[in-house]
This record gives sequence, C-alpha cells and structure tokens, in this order.
Amino acid sequence: MRRSLFFLVIGLSILLISPSLSLSCPVCFGALDDPATAGMKYAILTLLGVTGTVFAGFISFFLRLRKHSRSSENTGGES
Repeated sequence: MRRSLFFLVIGLSILLISPSLSLSCPVCFGALDDPATAGMKYAILTLLGVTGTVFAGFISFFLRLRKHSRSSENTGGES
C-alpha cells in the first residue's frame, strides 16, 4: 500500500513539475492527414485482426474439447 502510494505521489509530482511530458505527440493528438496516422490505423486494425483470430482459435479449441468430453462420457470413456 505504501509503495503504490509512493509511486502515485512521484508520478503526480513529475506531471505537475513538467506538464509537457503529459502532452501527446501530433500523431496521437489527431493529425489526420499525416502518413504516420494512417499507418497507425492500419497497424491497430492488423493487431485487432491477429488478436481476434487467436482468440477465436482458443474458443474453438475449448468448444471442441467440451464436445469430445461429452461424447466420451456417453460412450463410457472409451475412444
């Protein structure tokens, strides 16, 4: 508890002493016609696609395990 409070106080004091550290870069701030912004959008979409694909794979794997588990219970445990 004391350690997290210490880091909170240090972080807030750094932001108050130097507020320019807390400002966002032009890409994050919304420079819409910047090529870096377009690249960042495609990168985010790609990462979401990869993450969604892996997540769908996990879901299908566990659903398949559940299906095979139920079928093995019905047959008496023999495969």
